[in-house]
Amino acid sequence: MRDRLLDFELALDRRSNEEVVDYEWGMAFLSPALPQAWDANWALIERAGMTAAEIVAAAEESLGAYEHRAVAIRDEAEGERLAPEIETLPGWEVERNLYMVLRDGGEPEAGDDVLETPLAGCEDLRRELIRGEFPADTDNLEETVDQLLEMGRRTGEAGGDRWFVAPAASPAAACCLLSAGDVGQVEDVGTLVAARGRGLAQAVIRAAIAASREAGHRHTFIVADADDWPRLLYEKLGFETCGVLHVFRKAPTAGITA
Repeated sequence: MRDRLLDFELALDRRSNEEVVDYEWGMAFLSPALPQAWDANWALIERAGMTAAEIVAAAEESLGAYEHRAVAIRDEAEGERLAPEIETLPGWEVERNLYMVLRDGGEPEAGDDVLETPLAGCEDLRRELIRGEFPADTDNLEETVDQLLEMGRRTGEAGGDRWFVAPAASPAAACCLLSAGDVGQVEDVGTLVAARGRGLAQAVIRAAIAASREAGHRHTFIVADADDWPRLLYEKLGFETCGVLHVFRKAPTAGITA
């Protein structure tokens, strides 16, 4: 199941990125116009048996024009094998992304006071949510926010995004539903700091789940950081982990990325 969900994301990446470059070890998804967006410029390792040094070399080969490095390992066992050594390399960090699929019978009731809107109708909220992910004094903050918004637009166009916000009168939380075939993905869940603790994130996620089921999706999933608390909320709403994607990252020495 995890591989099928990853393939869904890769298909969206092929349509939303500016370039897809093939290598003997895998491929790189690139958007040179969005250099500060990590998730718009990254490499996918598909060859088994590589060493940590070879992973770093592949990152240099494919992402040398960028300040950051972001490398995902397609095979879960390979990612787990490489992670301990990558974590010992200066500047490198290991991110474990949980693929969580809505279990049968796990459909919560749709949330009240939720509005469905196109991205244009919640762009100001999205901008504020993205801005809130960074310290206020971060260099190039507005440029980075612009690039992340643009990346979201491209992904949405590729995946037929539907946005849900709450409360309807004065939105403070949002998420979107991406889809293709019989798969739906709940993505970009966020709540303004001042509005947290009111169940708004749950409400918009429930609305996205209901929309996914109404659209006839056989599988509805969400991706969560294994080390962050939202995964507990997703479990409460009926999602269960079906696999992990290891992503190895190295931040630039200056500037910001996301």
